[in-house]
Amino acid sequence: MNKAILLGHVGADPQEYTFANGVKIASFSLATSRRFKDGSGNIVEQTSWHKVKFTGEQADKIMRIVKKGACVQVDGSIRYDTFTNKEEIEVHTTSIQGETIRIIAFPKRESAEGAKEEKEASEEE
Repeated sequence: MNKAILLGHVGADPQEYTFANGVKIASFSLATSRRFKDGSGNIVEQTSWHKVKFTGEQADKIMRIVKKGACVQVDGSIRYDTFTNKEEIEVHTTSIQGETIRIIAFPKRESAEGAKEEKEASEEE
């Protein structure tokens, strides 16, 4: 079974890509943190960054509701891809292929328009 469940903060507004075949992908970075004691007994916080991708209709939803700073839970699977870049170098990537997303907390908005978007997004869930 390949299952990933991540809870973290969105690092930047999602980016949308549409391929020649019409497939849409919404992609964003997600920061997760863990705390532990080091050898000296000091509490250390370690942050990891994950690339998260959603496709199809979910990509449209991600572009509408996910914003930088939001706290989200992503359920999905780990995906390993390989491609050849423009310099003819083989590149290996790791990402999370999102299946579901749950907004835990929206980023703070300073405008009434932002509050309206948040209300609409929470009604979609």
